[in-house]
Amino acid sequence: MYNQPIEFAHEDEPPRFLRAQALPYPDLQRVWTRILLTPFAGHPELEMAILDPDDQAAAVMTMVDVQFTYISLTMHLKRPRPGEAYTLLLRLTRDHMLLDQRAVPFDLVFVDRDEAMAEAETLEWPARGVVIAPLPPDEDIPDALGDDPAPPDPLLNGSA
Repeated sequence: MYNQPIEFAHEDEPPRFLRAQALPYPDLQRVWTRILLTPFAGHPELEMAILDPDDQAAAVMTMVDVQFTYISLTMHLKRPRPGEAYTLLLRLTRDHMLLDQRAVPFDLVFVDRDEAMAEAETLEWPARGVVIAPLPPDEDIPDALGDDPAPPDPLLNGSA
């Protein structure tokens, strides 16, 4: 057991998204997100945002040093609007380089877990998620999560 060689993960290409789902819970206030990544050796960072029908952030999460290729977590919505169209934005980076980003549209309606699991088995990107293209150079990456820049400091602008 202790004499076995250590196996290191090998990476043929930078990690990218294989599939993702956004599945609202029955209360329509939480969304179960399921994400599958390609195998990786160096741990990426994952940014997720759920945008409401007005393209405002309804939930935001960032994961640093992602350890596993399958990610399953719940995001809580601010002021949910049942029955309306939402978007799950995903951005995968490593060492400040954009590796992949996707937009996954979904409606804020409850989908039975068995139906969702069956859909996941056949899910392909052209069916539900689209590449946000073209990908900009790293230094020109917009903040996909919609964070506002810090407000100007009135003390530095000479107004009080």
